Amino acid sequence: GQSVDIGATADPYSRETGESTPDKIMGLTLYSKTIAAETFQVAAAVTREQVQDLKQFGVDAVAQVETVLTNELTQSINSMILKEIDTLGALNVTNGATDLSLTIGTVANSYNGTNDQSRRILTCILSAANLIANRGRRGAGNFAVVSGQIASLIQSVAGYAAAPLANTVNQNAGGIYPVGSVAGVTVYTDPNRAFESGIIDVGRKGDGNGAGLVFMPYLMAESVQTIAEGTMAPKVAVKSRFALVEAGHNPQTQYLRFTVSGHAA
Repeated sequence: GQSVDIGATADPYSRETGESTPDKIMGLTLYSKTIAAETFQVAAAVTREQVQDLKQFGVDAVAQVETVLTNELTQSINSMILKEIDTLGALNVTNGATDLSLTIGTVANSYNGTNDQSRRILTCILSAANLIANRGRRGAGNFAVVSGQIASLIQSVAGYAAAPLANTVNQNAGGIYPVGSVAGVTVYTDPNRAFESGIIDVGRKGDGNGAGLVFMPYLMAESVQTIAEGTMAPKVAVKSRFALVEAGHNPQTQYLRFTVSGHAA
């Protein structure tokens, strides 16, 4: 759909015209897309001595290694998805979406200034969510991905009473991934993004019936254990196979990227 000014749409038929005019017909066209699963894989080995020593402390060395490898795969998949969201969000702006980038001054002013700076960031996040609804026609954005510094600024306004904004931002330093939600938009902190980064990605996670990125797992974390010949040391390999698909027409309309100046992008 395209945005139109109020009054630019056609008026309904009069009774007489409606009685004599055939219905307009809408058809259904189906499209198919071939998907190939991609692979992430990682492996690690432990020595027999490590297995023996850790066992004395009640630690299963092989299980610990498998947990670390699974976490490594998860972090890699997360980074891949966030990179694609960022790319599509920038493409949406290139294709005509309003660039919501703003300037709030230097980093020092961001921390030592008034809550107005945090409010401006929140307003831009909510504007991006509504702009997604305007361009994508499937609903407003419902998540945002920010850096640690932007998350700190958002957390600082949670108790701001002079101009309150409904939010459930968690101000506990131990629970910052996600940090909470603001007016229906869940805010996440990307641990791999530079702390000072001013890049903010806003998107909409749909119900699978609209355009956007779709994560299609085939094997999330298949683990295989072997014993190395010669040393007889155990080795663990973990593999993940999946497809990250840009589904539907114009999937970029479900994401929006903007930056806050005064932060290293």
